[in-house]
Amino acid sequence: MSRPEFISSGGQVIPIEMRRRKSTRRLRLSLSLTNSVVLSLPWRCSEREGLDFIEAHREWLEHRLAQVPRVQGIEAWLRSSPRLSVLGESYAVVFRQSAERPTFRLQPAEGVVAFYFPPAPERIALAPVVRRLAKEALVQRTQQLAACHRLEVSGIQVRNQSSRWGSCSSRRTISLNWRLLLIAPELQDYVILHELAHLTEMNHSSCFWALLDRYAPERIAHEADLSAAAPAVLRVQGD
Repeated sequence: MSRPEFISSGGQVIPIEMRRRKSTRRLRLSLSLTNSVVLSLPWRCSEREGLDFIEAHREWLEHRLAQVPRVQGIEAWLRSSPRLSVLGESYAVVFRQSAERPTFRLQPAEGVVAFYFPPAPERIALAPVVRRLAKEALVQRTQQLAACHRLEVSGIQVRNQSSRWGSCSSRRTISLNWRLLLIAPELQDYVILHELAHLTEMNHSSCFWALLDRYAPERIAHEADLSAAAPAVLRVQGD
């Protein structure tokens, strides 16, 4: 069976993802971070009822689709927003030619992170290089901040989470979203500090927030800025 689609009044064809769970009590519409339509259905609700619900809410859905940021690749993002946060600093992004394989070099004296590619490639394979940079830089920055607070981390992973900035497991392993390179250095540090605080408080209790306030006194402002950045940044594709 083919996947259902929503066709906007402008002719845009958008995939519909149907999520059916026993805990769902009513029909609910949302948009994913790839801008597909997500329809949550009660367990016994038919697909036909779900599609009728989407059609009944067409005006709302088209309004939401017009508001959300577009999905784009990492190259398009960096062409329009050519800065990356690396090791607590913001660096300008430049593209240079090299006979070597695609690589990156952090050049603090110039204030740039340079991406090197062979001359006139058919397509710049930027995503894997940015992901390598993210792995190196975010692991190192987490180690630096952990040392500042005398914390021990069992492991650090840099992943492609679809909707989270980071997480901390009960085994004291911290996972970070590679897209943290795309936000301001102070926000990147705040996310890392949030996960480091979970090494002491594996919850979101008042004790956790009090500890995080000590690590990051501007927590409230950072939370607001992260919420503002998330819709666009989390839609950047790095596959």
